[in-house]
Amino acid sequence: MMWGKMVDCILKSLCMGQDHIPFQANSFELFGYDLLLDSRLNIWLIEVNSSPSMGQEHLLDEQVKQPLISDTIDLVDPMAFDRRKLTHVLGRRLERKGATAAASGRQQLDVDCHAILEGQVPRKHGEMPKAMGNYERIAPSEACDVVQRNQALLFNKR
Repeated sequence: MMWGKMVDCILKSLCMGQDHIPFQANSFELFGYDLLLDSRLNIWLIEVNSSPSMGQEHLLDEQVKQPLISDTIDLVDPMAFDRRKLTHVLGRRLERKGATAAASGRQQLDVDCHAILEGQVPRKHGEMPKAMGNYERIAPSEACDVVQRNQALLFNKR
């Protein structure tokens, strides 16, 4: 029950602030939520930190933040790539920048990317990661749809 209230609070704050969160397809933002639980078991939003500190000065920091960092890396699943091939390709492309673009530019880019990424294919936009760790997907979801419908009713957004 408490977890559901926390998720509801987070979803409401994200819906209300979504116009102020820039969309960036090739990056992510980690938000740190400070929530207060009162004696009546109500959840209160204290603050939302964008890019919260991952410093680990104390034992509690280490116990909380180290698993968060590991889960975040697993979730993002950064691809391995060949740095030498990337450097070579970038150098070659910069040398050719002043020259006339070849008709096979897109084909060459595909060949270069395949070589740099060693045949791996990046995850498609919206595709779920292989590992979620202790992360839980809360949007899109039925709960998120309810919050958005209520927001639309309250603010006459249709």
